[in-house]
Amino acid sequence: MTEPVLLYDTTLRDGTQREGLTLSLEDKLKIARRLDEAGFPYIEGGWPGSNPKDEEFFAAARSLTLRNAASCQPAGG
Repeated sequence: MTEPVLLYDTTLRDGTQREGLTLSLEDKLKIARRLDEAGFPYIEGGWPGSNPKDEEFFAAARSLTLRNAASCQPAGG
């Protein structure tokens, strides 16, 4: 029997570390929705408390209706 492979996406955390890259709150929510639509079971959204934008994202992400992702989790969550 083959075990399923579960992917854990860090686009919203590691993917935003590039110098000069800035994502708006709406950008981050759109990416989270698209990752969920693509079937990712886990989406790491950043680190709440590290900056106001991440705090805003986690507050707004609570209202997202996700079909595949368990949640948009904080780093290490």
